[in-house]
Parts: sequence; C-alpha cells; structure tokens
Amino acid sequence: MSSFNTDLFFGLLIGFIAYIMLYIGKGIQKYAIEGFKVDKTVKSKHSGVWIFGTVLTASFMFIQWIPLAVFHTPMNLIAPLEGIGMISLFVFSFIVLKEPFSKYEILGSVIIIAGTVLINVVARAPEELQREEFVLLNFLIALGVIIILSIIVSIFAFRKPSFIKGVLLGLIAGSFMALQTLAKRVSDINELALIFTFVTFAFAILTLGYTQFAFTMARANIVVPSFASMSIIFTIVFGLIIVNETIVTIQIIGIVCIVIGIIIMNLKTMIVKGEKEESKTITSSEEEENQVN
Repeated sequence: MSSFNTDLFFGLLIGFIAYIMLYIGKGIQKYAIEGFKVDKTVKSKHSGVWIFGTVLTASFMFIQWIPLAVFHTPMNLIAPLEGIGMISLFVFSFIVLKEPFSKYEILGSVIIIAGTVLINVVARAPEELQREEFVLLNFLIALGVIIILSIIVSIFAFRKPSFIKGVLLGLIAGSFMALQTLAKRVSDINELALIFTFVTFAFAILTLGYTQFAFTMARANIVVPSFASMSIIFTIVFGLIIVNETIVTIQIIGIVCIVIGIIIMNLKTMIVKGEKEESKTITSSEEEENQVN
C-alpha cells in the first residue's frame, strides 16, 4: 500500500466534483423542462434555471481536464466516478423532483459505491505521463474502429424501435465520451498539447450530438445507462492499450460492479419501456394484417 499521495487525492476529488456537476446539471435541466410543462407563463424563470443547468454540464468538460492533465490521475480511476455522478442525479431527483427511489435504484447505488471503493482501495500514485507511453498507432486504430462502428450502428439503429435506437446511440455517445477523456489525458504532452486540445473539443461535440440525438429517440433512463457503461469501459480499455496504464484484478471486479449497478438502477424503466415498444410493434403488425384481410 503506497503512502498518501496529494496529487492522487486531489485528482480523485476534482474528478468526483466534475461528475457530480455533470449529473446535477442534467437534473436541473430536467427540473426546468418540467417547469415549462406546468407553467408556461413564467418561461423566463425556467429558462434561467435551464441555462444554469446547462452551464454546470458544460463545466464538466473543463473541470475533468484538471485531474487528467494536471494531476495525471489514471483514467481507470477517473472513469468509474461517473457511477457516483449518476447516484447524485437520483438523490437530486428524490429531493427536488420528489421522485421516489425504487428498490432497483437503491440496490444499484449500493453496488456502484462498493465497486468504486474496490477500485480506489488499491489505487497507486499516478506517474507523470511521458511521451513514449502514448501509443499513437493504437489510438488511430481505436479511433478508426469507433468511427466505422458508429456509422454502421447509426444506420442499423434506424430500422429498430425507439427503445433499441436509444440504447445503440447511447453506446456510440459513450464511446466518443471515452475518446474525449483520453484526449484530455494526452493533451498535457508538449508535442501533442495543441492538437489534442482541438481533438478534445471535436469529441465533445460528437458526444453531445449523439447524446441529444439519442434523447430524441428514447427517454434518458434508456440512454444514460448505455452511455455511462460504454464510457467507463472504453475509457479504461483506452488507458490500458493507448497510454499503458495498469490495472489489477480487484479493480476489474470494481468496474464490473459499477456497470452492473448502473444497469440495475435503470432496470425497471428499461423493462417497462421495452415491453411497451414490443406491444406497439405487435399492435401495429396486427392492424396491418387486418387491413390486408
């Protein structure tokens, strides 16, 4: 067990704050949207609330940069904190939006917290990223694979019910989120700083675009689990193959726990939504058959 490391502590603390701001910002946006539906005569008030929430979510991109580029916090420690961010959104929804916790959300939250503890209990002090640790070829291969898959999945998604579209597009958005995190991690290398600063913004735009597109196809409770799970998994994979980060078995167990927890938190909504989509499909097929007869 390594001694207390200040850089690691502050890196994790700032990462924790960044994800809470991201998901609380989403909660505030949701609160404002609900306000628009109830009282359309005070749109200026709700517009201000929505803008505040948007500022919080946008601030995430810059705040997350600090632990990755300044404190050199490993990506396999930063990415799993997204699960804690999701828990903060559910707590916000419970307190502000008066949405009750379900047994799935409580169980999922416990599993996420347990997974986060497992990952960080054996965390080693981050070492400064050196030029030779960045494998450009692996980055280009990963980028090419994700772009090709995103095009294929986007085409494939249009033929599926909205529930499936939301899941698939959420997976793509999460993949670009992982690339965004990687670009921030690499942007502190002098020779690549300027290039990867622009690359980070490009991935941020793609992440935002695919996320909003997914939200038009399905509810956030469908999109977010897919997005968060893929973001966590791919970020850690990229850390291993592109910047040569290390990971131990207990951390892998923790990551699996977090992904499972995220899915469980949204399991009830995903099941209900899937059943509704299937019911609609069956009803539409029966109507078409009756018209033919």
